[in-house]
Amino acid sequence: MSLKRWLIAALSVASIVVGILYAGQIGFSYSFLGAESGSERYAVRFWSQISMGLGFIMLVTLLLRNKMNAKANDAILIFVLCLLFIIQLPPISLWLLGMIVGSNAAIGGFAVHGLLIAILVRIITFGRSNKSSAV
Repeated sequence: MSLKRWLIAALSVASIVVGILYAGQIGFSYSFLGAESGSERYAVRFWSQISMGLGFIMLVTLLLRNKMNAKANDAILIFVLCLLFIIQLPPISLWLLGMIVGSNAAIGGFAVHGLLIAILVRIITFGRSNKSSAV
């Protein structure tokens, strides 16, 4: 398996794990929200379900690569990678806001989403540097 596929598999697993952590409210503190703390539960639950779902779809698509048409497989993977990037934007923005207001608890959330975005960017740039659009 190529390095790019390994990165996609790692991103899939990371997306599922982060979704599980959010769903279980493990490791993240929303104390910087002050009086509004607690109002984020439904949005966080929704985000975690989307993250886990996209990670699962990406992992299954990658595992079924040999049984699918390569172009269809690539299209699905690219679409899911784009969606995964888009859903990272609200949480990383909110964690950045938390860091700006001085919450040390926001650093962990920002780092997690920053890592996911860094892996996504690496996958995209890896494809361009190899002159191959195939995943």
